[in-house]
Amino acid sequence: MSSPIHVQKLLNGTILKISLASGPVNALSRPLVAAVKNEFVSANAKGSGVKGILLSSALPKVFSAGLDLSELQLSLFPTNTKASVQSYISSFQDLVLTIAGSKVPTAAVVHGACPAGGTVLAMCTDYKVAASNQIGKFSMGLNETKVGLGPPQWLHSLARLNLNNLRTSDRLIQLGYLCSTPEEALSHGFLDTVLPNPTTPEQLEAHAIQQLNLLAEVPWGARVTSKLGARKELLSLLENGNTDEMVECITGEEFQAVTGALMASLKKK
Repeated sequence: MSSPIHVQKLLNGTILKISLASGPVNALSRPLVAAVKNEFVSANAKGSGVKGILLSSALPKVFSAGLDLSELQLSLFPTNTKASVQSYISSFQDLVLTIAGSKVPTAAVVHGACPAGGTVLAMCTDYKVAASNQIGKFSMGLNETKVGLGPPQWLHSLARLNLNNLRTSDRLIQLGYLCSTPEEALSHGFLDTVLPNPTTPEQLEAHAIQQLNLLAEVPWGARVTSKLGARKELLSLLENGNTDEMVECITGEEFQAVTGALMASLKKK
């Protein structure tokens, strides 16, 4: 079985590039979640030599479509149970905690489709960048409510850390709104920078690495204290490990009906 991610060490091993590579849409499957987490843990280990982690996608039109619905649908996948859903959500939340709490500087290069869980992963990093020119249809945002999923408290905390103000955060999450251009995502705070057209993938990567190096140049202990202090509420909610809120919503009638219809329509295409 091929790996769901591609891993490269750049600049004499100081930059770890993790590319999501699980076609067709980089759904956050259990193997992908585990693989990404393991790389982040290794990079944060003492003596790793890694000074920056770059998260990207090997698929030209998709960053990540988000959570793996085949792990969440009960009627279409009879082997799924409430316990298996809880196990899956626990592993996802653990990945979010690992990325958000990384002491090593992190950056995400976003392109194409990046809704819901894909946006969550990007928002956990220290720097998020995209190019104005896109190969595929761009989408970025927290559209959980559109599929019947009430966002957990930690997601609200993550949004408050990233989006421009509390009102924007509240409104966009309630609406389940997806930005359709990188510029729109930038205007709300989902992205930190949009590079102008034309920008090549190599230029985008070089820009992200430059930002990682800027972070790494700051005295390490002071920067980590600042980062973890700003994210204290988010990390505390995730460290609590409570999945009940999400699991009850996922196994409820509303989410199951919406996602069941969605997956049925996708099978017909």
